[in-house]
Amino acid sequence: MKNNWGVELNGQDQDREIWRKILKLPFDPYVEEVKDERGNYLALRSSAFDGLTTGSEVHGAARQLFATLNVVMSQNVDADPVSAGAVVEFVADGTPRRQHFLEAEPIVLRLRFGLAELTLKDGHGNVIPPPVRPTVAQEWMRAAALEPEIGNALRYLAGNPGWVELYKAYEAIKGLVNGGISKNEIERFKQTANVSNRHHPNDTWKPHKRPMQLWEGRALITGWISAAIADVLARNP
Repeated sequence: MKNNWGVELNGQDQDREIWRKILKLPFDPYVEEVKDERGNYLALRSSAFDGLTTGSEVHGAARQLFATLNVVMSQNVDADPVSAGAVVEFVADGTPRRQHFLEAEPIVLRLRFGLAELTLKDGHGNVIPPPVRPTVAQEWMRAAALEPEIGNALRYLAGNPGWVELYKAYEAIKGLVNGGISKNEIERFKQTANVSNRHHPNDTWKPHKRPMQLWEGRALITGWISAAIADVLARNP
């Protein structure tokens, strides 16, 4: 990683710990533990910060990066949103410097299940180290870097997306591989999203005889994004 920047993780301890466990070196992005005179904290390092020269530029890039990562983490592990905190500048032979920018932190209270870890052992009871490879979350971020429309679509899935957000995600990925979703289902999705008080209500779109439920629309778009990610990664091993 040829840059001198990172961004502090703000959020609940459990979520920040999940990010630390899932986002590891030598793959991009990764979380690094940083030490200074006030104690230890976690910072996200990423190639997205390559070539940036000021803290404000890094903060701007981090907002989009965190928006994508929060959706990726919610889709793959049991993690609530983490927000971008202080921008961290890593200086040669010196203590990292933090630059603070105002950013609202997510507040979420719910039942948590934690992060399951699988430990493999050989016939003698010795722990077998897992292979060094990127996690699914890191692979999704690599796909989003290779195909920006994947990142655009993912950001529309933040929180509890409605028909407006789902249709915007569809517009982002409609030119990408969809994993075999039928034309009839795509038309059903579009017709449902564009009728009544949904995405673009007008007289052109008539109600479908079997409108989609919102959960069906979310599943269709999520499946489409997953297929697009798999295709991009297969073409860029």
